[in-house]
Amino acid sequence: MHLKQIELQGFKTFAKKTTLSFLPPREGRFPLTTIVGPNGSGKSNLSDAIRWALGEQSLKLLRGKDSADVIFSGSDGKGRAGFAEVSLLFDNTDRLFPLETSEVVIARRLNRDGESEYRVNGTRTRLQDIQLMLAQAGVGQRSYSVVGQGMIDAVLVSSPEERKQFFDDATGVKPFQIKRHQAMLKLKRTYENLAETEMVLREIHPRLRLLKKQVRRLEEREEIEKELRGLQHTYYGTLWYNLRSELNEVQAQFNTHNQKVHSHRAEVEKLEKTVGKMEEAERKEGTQDAGLLKLQETYRAKEAERRTVRDQEFHIQKEIELSRVRAQSNWAPLPLIDIVKELDEMVSIQQTSLKALKSIREISALAPLVAQIEQLFLRSEKLQKQLKRPAPEDVKPDPKLLKELGSFQTSLKKIEEELAKINKDINSYAKTEQERRSELFEIERSLRDTQRTLHEMTQKLNEVQIVLARLTEREEHLNREMEHELRARVKDVKQSKPKTLLSDTEVTTVRDRIDQLKYKMDLIGGIDPEIVAEYKETQERFDHLDTQVRDLKAAMKDTEHLVDELDERIRKQSEKAFKEINKEFQRYFKILFGGGACSLVKLTKKDLPVPASEETLHESDVNPALGKMDPDALEELEQRVKERSDRVVGIDITATPPSKKLKALNLLSGGERALTSIALLAAIMATNPSPFVVLDEVDAALDEANTLRFAEILEELREKTQYIVVTHNRATMEKADVLYGVTMGEDGVSQLLSVRLDEIASNGTTRR
Repeated sequence: MHLKQIELQGFKTFAKKTTLSFLPPREGRFPLTTIVGPNGSGKSNLSDAIRWALGEQSLKLLRGKDSADVIFSGSDGKGRAGFAEVSLLFDNTDRLFPLETSEVVIARRLNRDGESEYRVNGTRTRLQDIQLMLAQAGVGQRSYSVVGQGMIDAVLVSSPEERKQFFDDATGVKPFQIKRHQAMLKLKRTYENLAETEMVLREIHPRLRLLKKQVRRLEEREEIEKELRGLQHTYYGTLWYNLRSELNEVQAQFNTHNQKVHSHRAEVEKLEKTVGKMEEAERKEGTQDAGLLKLQETYRAKEAERRTVRDQEFHIQKEIELSRVRAQSNWAPLPLIDIVKELDEMVSIQQTSLKALKSIREISALAPLVAQIEQLFLRSEKLQKQLKRPAPEDVKPDPKLLKELGSFQTSLKKIEEELAKINKDINSYAKTEQERRSELFEIERSLRDTQRTLHEMTQKLNEVQIVLARLTEREEHLNREMEHELRARVKDVKQSKPKTLLSDTEVTTVRDRIDQLKYKMDLIGGIDPEIVAEYKETQERFDHLDTQVRDLKAAMKDTEHLVDELDERIRKQSEKAFKEINKEFQRYFKILFGGGACSLVKLTKKDLPVPASEETLHESDVNPALGKMDPDALEELEQRVKERSDRVVGIDITATPPSKKLKALNLLSGGERALTSIALLAAIMATNPSPFVVLDEVDAALDEANTLRFAEILEELREKTQYIVVTHNRATMEKADVLYGVTMGEDGVSQLLSVRLDEIASNGTTRR
């Protein structure tokens, strides 16, 4: 790989579009290109352009104060440029750049509005990707590939830590260090994500545990509800079916008795009309007996009075029966918590009584104990009555109703006796008048018999009506209870007969079980159905985060394995290259100085107690928030990071010219520092040659003899590296294959003049 062409437009003094082309290698050597020109003509702007295009961000190294300083600012004869753009064309036939193209163009453009972009072969690219690609090819804007004006001894005056970065480029481990740094940053981000994820998991877990408990309670409630619905269906279905069957049967009896009553009542009315007609006829004939008529009227009046009293008695009996039904229907068992409380108190009293009984020594001490036991018996009896559902016959009706019923029954009995006496008088009177009025008496007797039968039928009808009213009231109450308990399921219970009808004993047992289940549901309480959805959502989020934690831990292991591999590769390559550079440094140092001694020394943290370079990631750089994680995991992480920390944190250089005992670099003269820097640069080039190197007046401080030695070294090194040298020295120019002259006109714009020295040697001419 080599640099084929540089194209500038609007960069510093190169306002016009300017192109520099470089010869390809031939005969196993790279051509040497020199750039010459008077001071201020813009020679160094070419090296700045290369450095800038390769991604340099330091304005100080670019000899500017603002990013817009790299854009042509204008002159008296020409207006300022709107942008600066530099393109570098590389030959990539050897595929040092990881691209499947034989040529690679790296371009950087900066507009005056501050917008900047990088492009590789016309495609917009991140600077990070370009830096990695350049590092893989052994090229870097801050390494020895571009040595700017006055920077030849920069490596000598640098701190050991800064010098370490320079040697990382020199040993060829920079690509691996970039990858390692990216891996460590990825590891850091992974640990940060892991810490945040575990923090979220810790926040979610209590809520998830509560939701899980509520869902279990909801599932338990659903099981209870399922059993309760089944029992309620059977229980209320049995009650409804039995009640409806009984009600239908009593209704049929009522209809039958009612029909008979209406029939007998019609017959009584018919006989009464007949008797009335016959009595009217006798009255007209003057044969009617006034005494008999009076008895008959009295009998009819008493009969009407008896019906009235009977109706009132029926009404009172109906009210009494309905009150009993209501009392039984409105009964509710004691809450389980009250029952438990009462039993606890009774057990406590029993224990006290038993203890007192055991301690009795005299018979007289039994009296208080007997009273206590009687009180306990009364409480037990009261609790028993409260727990049992009362039967209708056990319900005591209102005393006022009983008193009224007794009064009506007494009146009815008296009326019955009076009717019997009147009937006896009528029969006695009828015997004397039998011959004369036998037909009328016969009809009247038939009327009385019919009335008596009607009375009996009416009494039976009233009894059936009372039963019917009681059943109707029970039906209404059962219907209200079913509406309250079953709600929407009432229709299904009423329309379908239960598969199994419960017996009376089973009804009581099932009712108790229903009360128990309802009490359990009250203890569980109401649970929002949205809890299930929230639990499902929270569980899914928890599982997702838990999966992420496992993935992050797996990713960390993979990243740590990658870092380990890179560390091992960096260590091996760095040690090997460092030894070779040190050896070549000593050789070139002796060539340039004609003797002397020099050495490169690695410094560890013990030798240099200052913070290591930014490229080394310490445990404190990983993540401060990791203190919230598991201490064991954090301690393990810190140990692993410590083990990965680079042991070498700096490079020291010692140089002793011939006939001197100096070792400190700051004691060397300017020329000696320049020769030492050139020797180090030559050693690096010999060990890890860069595809191309730009040297900007690195030989400015050399005398003529040292310039010749420098030129010989370039002649040796350009077998592996393409050199572009900005110089004023004739010895360097004589070694050049192509010479570019830089001039500046009155308009302040730099221009180029190129000369191929091989054409001058062969043809005696040149071309511009």
